[in-house]
Parts: sequence; C-alpha cells; structure tokens
Amino acid sequence: MEKKRIIILIASLLLIIVPFFINVFTIYKLISLALGILLFDVFLALGKKMHLFLIIYLPILLLVFTYSLDYMKTYMFDLSPIYVLENKINNQVSVYNSLFYRIYKCQNQYIFDNDYQMNYACETNLISNVDINTLLSEPREFYRKYKHNFIKVTGKVSKIIGRSKIELKEYTVTDNSINGYVRFNDNSKLIVDLSGEEIGNYKIYDYITVVGLLDSYNKKTEELNLIDTKIEENNLYDNYLTEVIESDKCDNVIKDYTDNYYTLCLDNIYLNYEVDNYELSYALKDKKITFEELIKDSEKETNNGHTFYSLAKFNILSCQNGKNILMNKNLAKDYSLCEE
Repeated sequence: MEKKRIIILIASLLLIIVPFFINVFTIYKLISLALGILLFDVFLALGKKMHLFLIIYLPILLLVFTYSLDYMKTYMFDLSPIYVLENKINNQVSVYNSLFYRIYKCQNQYIFDNDYQMNYACETNLISNVDINTLLSEPREFYRKYKHNFIKVTGKVSKIIGRSKIELKEYTVTDNSINGYVRFNDNSKLIVDLSGEEIGNYKIYDYITVVGLLDSYNKKTEELNLIDTKIEENNLYDNYLTEVIESDKCDNVIKDYTDNYYTLCLDNIYLNYEVDNYELSYALKDKKITFEELIKDSEKETNNGHTFYSLAKFNILSCQNGKNILMNKNLAKDYSLCEE
C-alpha cells in the first residue's frame, strides 16, 4: 500500500508542477493541475492515520497556493497563466478570465484587471470592426456567435442616455442626409455603457467606434448590451472639402448666419467630410469645427484691430467687436463693414 501511495504522490506532484514550466496557454495545464490536486487528496485519504480535516483542508490550501503562485508568476514574469479560461479574439488579442481577475493579452503583453474593474485595455486597432447595420440585421444570431466576447462596432449615435450610455440603431442614409441626419430603424438597438469614457463631445447622428464586451441580449426588445467599453479615437471630422453656394445677386446686405457669424453675398457654405456633409453654421454650433480650425490655412491681414482672412473659397472679416463676416471671394477688402 505504501508503494502505491508513493506512486500516487509522485504523479500528483508532477501533474501540479509541470504546468508551471509550460509557457503556452492550453486548457490541459488547468486539467493537469486539477488532476494533480485530486490525486494528492487520494494520497492523503489512503493514509492510515490521516485526519479527515487534513484530507479536506490540505488540498484546499494547495489549491490556494497554486492559484496565488500562478497569479504572481504571470504578473511578475509575463508567463502564460493556468487558472483561467481563454477568450481568444484574434492572434493579437486574448482575454483570460479567472475567478477574481481578468488578464488582457495585447500582442504578448499581459495587463491585469483585478476584480473586473477595467474597461477594454488593449489598443482598439487590434480588433476588426463591424458596422452597426450588420450587427443589428440579425441581433439574435450575432449574440449567439459573439456573446461574452469583445467586439468593435461603428455606428451613429441614435440616443444619449444620461451621462454614461449611448444607443446605436440600424440606420438608413436618406436623400436629404445633411448634417449627419439618417433614418433610424427602431426594431433593434445596441446599448453601449461608456462608464469612465468621455462622451460629452458626442451628439445625435455622430459616428462613433467602440470596443466592448457583448454582455446580454433581450429577446423581447431585441436589445443588446455592450459593457467594459473603450472609445476608439477617429479623425472622421478632422478633414473636409469646402463647397460654397454664392448668391445669385449680390446686394451687399450682411445677413445673419449663426451666433456671431454673418454672410455677405453667400447663400451657404458646406463642409464635406469623408462620412457626412454639414452646413458650416451647423458644424460651428455643434462644435464639429472651431473658428481657429476654420482659418488655420488662411492668409491674414490686420487693420485697426480687425482681421481679414483669405481662404481658398471665401474670405472672413473678423471684427474687433467679435462679429465674423463670411464674404464672397470676389469682394474687395472693406474693413468699414465692421462698423455696420
């Protein structure tokens, strides 16, 4: 009997120790540890004078010790974890889930998330993107395939919920889709929890790209929920082409355009971004563009506190009193317009 116990002890120790020297994630390492601890318990149970309390207590102690050792060796030396289940997103990103913590593996770098408090921690460009229209075309099937996985999705904001959530819906671009306007489909929606992210700059109809964990799905309302999210910064509204609509007849009358902005011999100005077309008045009010961004490539001339900016397709007379006059390119400089 003693020889049998020794063989069981050696086998259990090998099953426990060997996984710590294999620096590749595989579920077999966890199975090996579990079998090793089980065999160690059998070794204790076969002992003639072993107290029942020790048969229960020592394996638990061994489990806690190996669990802690696994955490420390991964945290300190970037070695592959054992007491985890892998959610492999692609060859560059994996997420390991354990009982008390989560590990993000980002291009072979481990980032620990104790108590599951952290939002998605890897670079967002490491995950391929899915369009909201594709995601919501078959929400139940999409959830079945990607539930509890991290996904990246791009869509238009259909609703802002409080200070930390937004709603994305399937949408259709219409013939009059100016200023980002689209027609939303109310059949299904994705609720994105952006706790910890800055969403104050986003408005209805804005494009947004987020990475998050697909957490739940309500069959009745066809509502999916995304948590632990991170916003992907984009430059969709950094570059634009300018389109100017000149007045058919220039009557030299300065007209109101938007707050502190006026037009002279211009009907309208459009900013054609890569994804949307915006009226300049709307873009200024919506903070898609600032005055400083508008004049960044202009030539300027100053006279008595007034500044004349020459842009590619129109000019701006910026008056000392804060009035900005958007002028037809063919008009001559006239600083006296600031006095009108």
